[in-house]
Amino acid sequence: MKSYFRRMAIVLLLFGAAAFAVNSMGRRLTEKRFSERNVVAQRITHEIELYLGEHDTADVEELRSAVFLARKPEWDSLYGSENSPEEITVCLLGKAAEFRLGGGNTQLYSIHAHDVLVGAVEYRFGDSVYAELLTVVNVCLALCALFILGLMTYMYKCLIEPFNRLSDYPERLSKGSMTEKLPVKRGSFFGRYVWGMNMLSDKLENDRQAIRRFTIEREQFVTALVHGIKTPAANIKLLCEAISTGLYAPDGSINEKDAELAGMIEKNADEIEAIVRKVMDESTAAVYDYNPDSKPFYRDELRQFLELEFANRLKVNRIALHITDDGNPIIRSDFDGICRILRQLMDNAVKYGDGTGITVTMTMNDEGHFLTVANAGKPLPESEVHFVFNSLWRGSNAKGVEGHGVGLYEARLIARKLGGDIRMRTGQNETAVTLFLKA
Repeated sequence: MKSYFRRMAIVLLLFGAAAFAVNSMGRRLTEKRFSERNVVAQRITHEIELYLGEHDTADVEELRSAVFLARKPEWDSLYGSENSPEEITVCLLGKAAEFRLGGGNTQLYSIHAHDVLVGAVEYRFGDSVYAELLTVVNVCLALCALFILGLMTYMYKCLIEPFNRLSDYPERLSKGSMTEKLPVKRGSFFGRYVWGMNMLSDKLENDRQAIRRFTIEREQFVTALVHGIKTPAANIKLLCEAISTGLYAPDGSINEKDAELAGMIEKNADEIEAIVRKVMDESTAAVYDYNPDSKPFYRDELRQFLELEFANRLKVNRIALHITDDGNPIIRSDFDGICRILRQLMDNAVKYGDGTGITVTMTMNDEGHFLTVANAGKPLPESEVHFVFNSLWRGSNAKGVEGHGVGLYEARLIARKLGGDIRMRTGQNETAVTLFLKA
């Protein structure tokens, strides 16, 4: 955006420079024309003074005819027709004559004879095209500047600004960090693009949900398999210990051969348990893998994210969003990871709240940053709050509400990898979940 505004400023500066150059050139040409006409006027005035010196009783019309009209081709040839006056009016003392003074193409000179003022002469030149030309050029430059400025403003409003808002959508979509569809505006230049991106968003979300469902089913299968194996393995180890101690021998004596075999079986059982633990750990890590990328950012960016991300959804559901903070400090953490956590907390507030409103509070103290999402509505029983962050666990209020029971588990996992934690607090008709981040 800054580069675009710089280009607009450069265009205006270029038009300003062009106007300055045109006016400077016009002024120089006008000064040159005035100087050239001044030379002609002085020359003719000198001829008039010579004529009066030779003819003391000269008539005005005779003087005008002899000095100017008869010699007009000479003046045009010597100085150019554009510099030669078109008409002159001579006024001698004691003889009336009509002057038309004050025009831009009129010059007045005094007439002296024998160093005595005897009259004046008015020169009228042809219309000067420079002033009109400068006016036309300046008006054209101003209109062009306004047109280009208006065009660039229109392009910014209709093309650049919307595209800047859309430019980060593919990246956020690839990270799975979009919950809202792009709004389709009537007459938009990006209507087909928005429509295609929304289709892609739906496809990716459906695929993501399918993968999550299959992954959770796999985890449930692995969990059931692991527990199914751990119990027999533990029983085998107990039987091996009993055999190795001669517990089942009739006389209670230890059979060395049986004890040796029991030790080998117990060792295999230990290996089975180790494999089971590895399978369980790898399964969990594969589902909830997350690597933070910490960078500094202003906390107000989280406010902007929430307002932009959930604006349409909250408007459709008629849920008011209130965000309060105690300033705009810098947070050094993973912005995308925090957004994933806040998105999960906002989703839960929308799904499990009563729709009367959601309050987001952002505060900071010596310990760190606290981001709280609170909603009104029937809270979880106090006995269930302890389990709410467990994987694949859903509360008693989740009946009929879409979900898999992994959102808060993932949120806590991300928070702890960021060096923080999440806590839930319930009260009378209120649920508040707080994300803590170390300063």
